[in-house]
Amino acid sequence: MSLTLPNFSALQSHKLRQSAEQIVERIDFGRQRAVMTGIPHRLAVDLDAGTYKLEWQGEGSTNTTRAAKPATEPGINAPLSLAPPPATERNFEAVPGPLGRLETLGRGVEFAWIETPTSDVDFGEAFITFEGDGTSSYTMLVLNEPGGGELALEILPLAETVRILDEDF
Repeated sequence: MSLTLPNFSALQSHKLRQSAEQIVERIDFGRQRAVMTGIPHRLAVDLDAGTYKLEWQGEGSTNTTRAAKPATEPGINAPLSLAPPPATERNFEAVPGPLGRLETLGRGVEFAWIETPTSDVDFGEAFITFEGDGTSSYTMLVLNEPGGGELALEILPLAETVRILDEDF
């Protein structure tokens, strides 16, 4: 007769790896969709809540900033206005469909920090942005678990890929 006990640490590290792979899928999809549509996309990460979602500068989210009115009404002898035309700026909104839903990390998995070329963030919101041609900046997103395990997602802009690095990154 034998008794088998589950290895809970292996189960937890499986959840960590599974969460990392789901985030990589979102990142890859966001980059591909940015290239296909020519519209910037981003992965919005809330480090405190442990949530993330894919966003884009969608068609229905246009805000127009109006140019200042000229001081005089145009007439025959009025000076030509050199003011730029109204600028159009689009806000980010969730990608339509299931990949735009707010997702939560697996139980016991947390965001540790995000490293970008400009800053390191360990609380609040952070964004991983893909321009309309699919380019992005180097970013490292680190996940951890209470048992001390860590995985890093390294976004490589030139290779246009994401690597999952084990604890020894």
